[in-house]
Amino acid sequence: MINRVKQFWFALFSRMRPDDIKFVQEYLDEKERILFLQMDRPTQTHCVRVAKTCLFLLPANDHSVNQRLLVKAALLHDIGKRANMIRTIDRVLIVLLGTLTAKKPADLLKQINQRGRFAQALSAHLEHPQRGARLAQEFNLDPAIIYLIKNHHGEADAIAPPELSILKKADELN
Repeated sequence: MINRVKQFWFALFSRMRPDDIKFVQEYLDEKERILFLQMDRPTQTHCVRVAKTCLFLLPANDHSVNQRLLVKAALLHDIGKRANMIRTIDRVLIVLLGTLTAKKPADLLKQINQRGRFAQALSAHLEHPQRGARLAQEFNLDPAIIYLIKNHHGEADAIAPPELSILKKADELN
């Protein structure tokens, strides 16, 4: 619960600090930055926190993980949530309803008959991994990044790259 309060606080008051901007510029090339900048500020700062958490979670001396790929994917994992698709109040409601009712967002969407602005936000939330993967494909990003974007909310299978489990954990923590 404390983590959710922290997420809400960040959504309301987050901003890109100079060191965050430098971090993004260090890892993303020009076309990747275009995608990054299409997200709203709370989503951008969330992605920066996820990327930095990924670095923290990296096992020491584990050369099976491609650090650069992981950080790029973390910075871009929510590109399917373009600016103004999901407002902060919608994010809060999605999390609260899911937590308080123990229902999955897909079940909530069925229950509200897929109508209205909140239903559109909920739909965008549910579909953002697939939307993001399509967008990344249109920009000809590395297929490994596309895979991580598409699967960051899915179940990790036995053949999933090690970067996926780290990305999923970092996203859950932020």
